[in-house]
Amino acid sequence: MTLSEVIDEIGTREPTLTVVNRDEPEPVVRMLKRMVDAPDVTVREAEPPECGPANFVLLEGDADEQRLAVSTIADVGDSVLMVNSDLYVTGTRSLDEVDTPDVLAGLHGTTFTVAGKQKMLLIELSRHVEALAHRSAGSTIHAGFQSLSRIDDERGTRRVYERLVEAGVDVHLYGVPDAVPDLPGDAHVHANDAEEIRRTWFVVNADCPPDVKAALVAEESGPNEWTGVWMFDPETVDRIAAYLAETYHR
Repeated sequence: MTLSEVIDEIGTREPTLTVVNRDEPEPVVRMLKRMVDAPDVTVREAEPPECGPANFVLLEGDADEQRLAVSTIADVGDSVLMVNSDLYVTGTRSLDEVDTPDVLAGLHGTTFTVAGKQKMLLIELSRHVEALAHRSAGSTIHAGFQSLSRIDDERGTRRVYERLVEAGVDVHLYGVPDAVPDLPGDAHVHANDAEEIRRTWFVVNADCPPDVKAALVAEESGPNEWTGVWMFDPETVDRIAAYLAETYHR
């Protein structure tokens, strides 16, 4: 098993997002369609009923799954559409403020290839996994940055992992040893220049209650382009965590 194989194995779902819009500006709806643009995801619009709610996004699965989640367009906008990655890079948005809309978290098991602004989708879900770890002190988080220097280059990222250590989370950080960060506490730094480490970005929360186990795995597929998937299946999360420990803990 490799991290690339995880993406191929997990990313098989074909959900539908239905935008029920009455008042929100049309550009917001177009932005949502671009943000979640993926071959396996259908995005469509629907008119709200005369007396029913409007301005929300409905996540639906196949005939067996049916309705999976509902979020407001405003919540989706506040999390990924109307923000940029600087909020996370600089630490302006803290772990306590991470509140990923259900319709975005519910896109688990779907493969996304993102570039440019679309990368916010993966950034939001990586912070979601980190926030779950922070709320379940005693868990183990595995995070791959490609290059370890990114931890110090992005003060928001450094602060996230300082807080995780302070909360009692067992922190394991992976990356090429271009600059090894000096984090407080008992953070474990796994410096490795393997090709897989160079090409992948991952955040895995394991060794915790099943309902907060989660993982995001993404692989660089081009300049500033990523193919990734996130998942909440406890067995799969445990398998990824075990693979990382067996392969890179020395």
